[in-house]
Amino acid sequence: MNAVTMPDADMAGSLIVSVTLRGAVFLEVTRVTPAQLSEALKADLLEHPEKKVYLKGDARAPYLVVAEVLRALRTAGVDARILTNQHDSADASYIPPAGLEVLLQPPASDAAQATTLSVGNGQLSDAELRQRAQRDRSVVLQMDEAVSFDDIVHIVDVCRGTGAKVYIATAEK
Repeated sequence: MNAVTMPDADMAGSLIVSVTLRGAVFLEVTRVTPAQLSEALKADLLEHPEKKVYLKGDARAPYLVVAEVLRALRTAGVDARILTNQHDSADASYIPPAGLEVLLQPPASDAAQATTLSVGNGQLSDAELRQRAQRDRSVVLQMDEAVSFDDIVHIVDVCRGTGAKVYIATAEK
């Protein structure tokens, strides 16, 4: 996995958005709807623009809910860092958070050069993802409804591992 350590996720100046297996959405410890999430983030970031937003989810969280959360993040004007599951550490008493940066909307200059890939449900192999991401250096991922949060992390990881910029399409409903 190409995840990088993100110790700021444990700091007071960060915001954690979570999606549960059943599709419940939380901002920190408060359950919210995606519309409420967007407004709460806008308000919080207006007062504290230095805060970073982190998205974590149950590996089996349904993409339909994750997509709504991603749209809410985009509406709030933020990109997220996807927190990943950590399995090992030299110090078992503390495992620092790690994750992958993902962008939600390419700027016009990147959008013109980015390749859009439809992914999920076995459409593209890891080798094909790597090849296209490596070739194009900037990819926009359109996720199939059947993908899980774990699939999203894996797909972003494969593309980021090539050094490509990775955007997740967040089309309006």
